Amino acid sequence: MKSTLLATAIASALTSSAIAQNVTLSGVVDVFAGSMQYSGDKRTSKVDSNGMTTSWWGLGGTEDLGGGLKMDYKLSAFFRPDNGASGRFNGNETFFSRDAWVGLSGGFGSVHVGRDVAPNFLPTVLFNAFGDSFAFSPLVLHANVPLFNGTGWSAANAGDTGWSNQIRYTTPNIGGFTANLHYQFGEVAGTSGNRNYGANFLYFNGPISLGGFYHSVRANNPNPSPVGAVIIKMLPLVVASNESVSVGTYANVPFAEQKAWMLAAKLAMGSANVYANYEQAKNSGVFAPTAEIPDFQATSKTWSVSADVAAGPGKFLAAYASTKLSASGVVTSFNPKRETFSLGYDYALSKRTDAYVVYMNDKITDYDRGNSFAMGVRHKF
Repeated sequence: MKSTLLATAIASALTSSAIAQNVTLSGVVDVFAGSMQYSGDKRTSKVDSNGMTTSWWGLGGTEDLGGGLKMDYKLSAFFRPDNGASGRFNGNETFFSRDAWVGLSGGFGSVHVGRDVAPNFLPTVLFNAFGDSFAFSPLVLHANVPLFNGTGWSAANAGDTGWSNQIRYTTPNIGGFTANLHYQFGEVAGTSGNRNYGANFLYFNGPISLGGFYHSVRANNPNPSPVGAVIIKMLPLVVASNESVSVGTYANVPFAEQKAWMLAAKLAMGSANVYANYEQAKNSGVFAPTAEIPDFQATSKTWSVSADVAAGPGKFLAAYASTKLSASGVVTSFNPKRETFSLGYDYALSKRTDAYVVYMNDKITDYDRGNSFAMGVRHKF
């Protein structure tokens, strides 16, 4: 009897605390099975994680401070349900790499301090038919997913989709328009320029929606490493991985700084949504073993079109993205290109659970075409 009363009291106290602070547990579990082959890969049959959404779990909450002011916080971590591992990948990943921030919100908007999304994230995932799929969305793949398969193809955006040590200000929603201002402290003593800053905007009001971002990146996330890298060819003056590179060979060369911008649009037409995006990123300052070579510059230009069409309890998805890279300063003419096309159907089993099938075709200059097929299930809690 005493044990029952004690358990009831503890449960009541925890419930009262949760209600007072509005604490929530949420997340997504996403697993798929299929045959995967990006361009330059050998075919692999597998059960894998994170087909349509990167799986995550987290805690968040608010506290009413009075006078229209609230305290907000969020802690969330990525995981891989196919094998139970934490993080998005092995190595160079902090535990709460999705969110780890505390902030204040009110009539002025909101301010978050800690690890939060980067400026490029929302305009990219909200303006393509495959959303935040880091496995099958052509736009997201080109913008934010490097390939570790020998092709040397790197993500167009530097600095990750989340920034650590950041202050983020979000404006109030004014007629469907919001903007975010981002500043990440580099936290390297004596190096004031080792920091990131950027901004984005989102406009949703009626059938036409707009978005875009700009960022300047000199610090990588979530742990320190080169800001980014580009694949280049025939580089008599460049050294990569502390080894000389011969003229005519390919190399993945790290750079010191990126300035990038993107504009995106969405048009709603009855049961269909059509999306279009254009992004340009300029990467400069390639690293040699002892110094930065300032005259190096590589530019990537990415454009994408996609659409989703409601059909039955789900929707058909189609998307295409193209990225072309050009470099100057220390390399001869080499303009590699990547083209990716995805076609899928996302079937709603309930408000929280859906099943999906996807076909994807991927091609990088000088490498064989890759074809992928997958079926998966996603649950939101």
